[in-house]
Amino acid sequence: MDTASYVNRLLEEALDTRASDVHLEPRAEVLQIRQRVDGFLVPVGSVSKEEMYPLISRLKVMGNLDIGEKRLPQDGALTVTHRGERVDVRVSSMPTLYGEKLVLRLLRNRPEQMSLAELGMEEEEQKRLTEIIRRPGGLILVTGPTGAGKTTSLYAILQELNREEVNVVTLEDPVEFQLAGVNQIQVNNKAGLTFSRGLRAVLRQDPNIIMVGEIRDAETADIAIRAALTGHLVLSTLHTVDACSSITRLLDMGIEPYRIASALTGVVAQRLVRLICQGCKGKGCDDCRQMGFKNRTGVFEILSVKEDFHPLIVDRAPLSRLRQNFRKAGMRSLSDAMLEKVMTGETTISEYHRVVDVYE
Repeated sequence: MDTASYVNRLLEEALDTRASDVHLEPRAEVLQIRQRVDGFLVPVGSVSKEEMYPLISRLKVMGNLDIGEKRLPQDGALTVTHRGERVDVRVSSMPTLYGEKLVLRLLRNRPEQMSLAELGMEEEEQKRLTEIIRRPGGLILVTGPTGAGKTTSLYAILQELNREEVNVVTLEDPVEFQLAGVNQIQVNNKAGLTFSRGLRAVLRQDPNIIMVGEIRDAETADIAIRAALTGHLVLSTLHTVDACSSITRLLDMGIEPYRIASALTGVVAQRLVRLICQGCKGKGCDDCRQMGFKNRTGVFEILSVKEDFHPLIVDRAPLSRLRQNFRKAGMRSLSDAMLEKVMTGETTISEYHRVVDVYE
């Protein structure tokens, strides 16, 4: 096997099939290769154990990893050009029972080409979100599980807000795309540059808009809330099942309810849902690899926090009551948004249950 040619072909095929990740997984007898397409891992082949070692070494060299280190996890990156497009590839290695596993994350989508409409938002949802992000300050959260497209949504919001007269600063782990005109900071925990420490430094840099990749702890949450209360627009993410749960999550972190009520201006909860393949209408064809689905779009639940709802937050209203009151005020639930995609023929009832059953 010509290792260099095989690596080139591996990456080209993954990019042609819109894969987000490539997994190279050592098994007892072979190295199994799978691609993640539209959120699902699909087997695409295997190579022998003899061919595995030069293949893994080649990718580690390309990703600037230490090929002599096989006992500890490593992270690296490389860049390839595919059909005239520059593609960043994150390389992650992990020792397993049968050898080193590699995962290649393919970062293709240019954030400058991503608008709120392209995320999959309906017109009314766009209007609601635009009204929230145009407020002069406050905290806006994007919530959902890993792989729900939260970072993409944050970048799209930043694209809407980024202007010459404002100072936009981001703290990310990692920086996935470079945004023109935005000051992006890579978190480095090993060097001591954590989200909380970086956020303190950012506040001394005269920012207008701050994006914190994720609120992971109470300290970061406290600083983000403080920044929002002092007139900054702060964007970040949380891992919660829906929009209202973000309020209870902040309470669980020890943030006083009156500060949450004063700082929080909006929450976007989201999921990614697979779309029915238009070539075969869901039956399965070569174009969709017989899966019946091709491409994904977002479904959203957008919560606008106005003064009318402050007493609910201050009184620590239970989650069920929060959901009930926000829905009465016009917030469409994730379940309703998913159901609409089913009714319009964009996705299936099985996909609805796959996404919504976990949420509910």
